[in-house]
Amino acid sequence: MPGQSPIVEELPSLPPRLSGDVLALAVRAAQHDGVRPLSEQTVLQARRLPEEDSTAGSTHLVVTDRPGELGAKVLAYGHVDHSDPDAPSGELVVDPAHRRQGLGGMLLDHVLRGWPRVRLWSHGDLQDARRLYTSRRLEVVRELWQMSRPLDGEWAELPDHVELPEGFAVRTFRVGEDEEAWLAVNARAFAQHPEQGRTTITDLRDRQQEPWFDPQGFLLVEDLEQTDPDGRPRLAAFHWTKVEPPQAGGPVTGEVYVVGVDPDYQGRGLGRAVTLLGLQHLRAVGVDTAELYVDGDNAAAIATYSHLGFERSAVDVMYAAGADRS
Repeated sequence: MPGQSPIVEELPSLPPRLSGDVLALAVRAAQHDGVRPLSEQTVLQARRLPEEDSTAGSTHLVVTDRPGELGAKVLAYGHVDHSDPDAPSGELVVDPAHRRQGLGGMLLDHVLRGWPRVRLWSHGDLQDARRLYTSRRLEVVRELWQMSRPLDGEWAELPDHVELPEGFAVRTFRVGEDEEAWLAVNARAFAQHPEQGRTTITDLRDRQQEPWFDPQGFLLVEDLEQTDPDGRPRLAAFHWTKVEPPQAGGPVTGEVYVVGVDPDYQGRGLGRAVTLLGLQHLRAVGVDTAELYVDGDNAAAIATYSHLGFERSAVDVMYAAGADRS
C-alpha cells in the first residue's frame, strides 16, 4: 500500500466527513457480504455529530490510507461500547476492496490490547471473520438467531382476532407521553439482557427520528385495573414493530423489533397475544415477511416463536477471549 503505513486512530465521536465515509464503507461491505456489518446502535452513534454525542462509553476506531490527512480514505472501522467496563462489546469491518492486507488483524489486535475482555460481533458468521477471530484464539460465546416467517401467501395464516386477558387493553404509543413508562418496563423486562435492558432516553429518541419509526406500529398493552405513579393505566407489555423502506422491486420485510412483558405480568399470555397483534399490524401495512432476533440459548422464546410459524433464517455470533486470556 503506497504512502504512510496505516494506523488505528481512536476517536470519541466521528466528525461529519468521517461519519459519511464510515457509513459508506458499511454499505459496501453489506452489498459484498450480504449482511450488514454494523448494528443499528453503532450506525446511530456513527451518525451523531460531535456536539450531539453524549456517549462517553463509546470509542470509534478508524484506519485510513493517509493517517491524519484531509481526504484520507477509510479502509477499516471498529466500534467499541465500553459503557459497561466489565463487558465491553464491539464490531469491526474492513472495506471489501482492501481485505487480505492485514488490516482486520491490525484493528483486532488494537482492540484486544485496549479492551482485553471485549466481546466482538460477527454478523452472519462469515468465514473470513471466523478465520480472523479464531486466529487470535477467540471463542464463540453467544449466538443471536434471526427467525422469519411469511405474512403473505398460503403459509401465512394468522388468527383473525386476538383476545387479551380480561382487564387488559391495547393502544398505540404516544410520542411525548409514553417514553418514561416504556423505558421503565423495558428495563425490567430485559434486566438480564446485555443491550436492550440498557436502552436510554437518548437511544429511544434517536430511533424516533429514524424514517422507519411509526407510533402506530408501537403497541402498548395496559392493565386497566392498575395505575402507575402518574395515575394512568399501568403498562404491562409492548410490541414495537419496524418496517424499513424496501429496495426497489424487493419484498417488504417487517421486524418484530422488541417484545417485552413486565415481570409482574409474565405467565398470563400477554407475550404471545401482543406478538400476534404486532404481526397483524405488519400484515395490514403490506409486509410480506416478518423477522425477529432472539438469543440462541433462549429456548423458551425460540419455542414460542416457532409455534407462531418462525424458523431460523440466519445467525450472528459473538467472540471473546477464552478463559486462559481473561
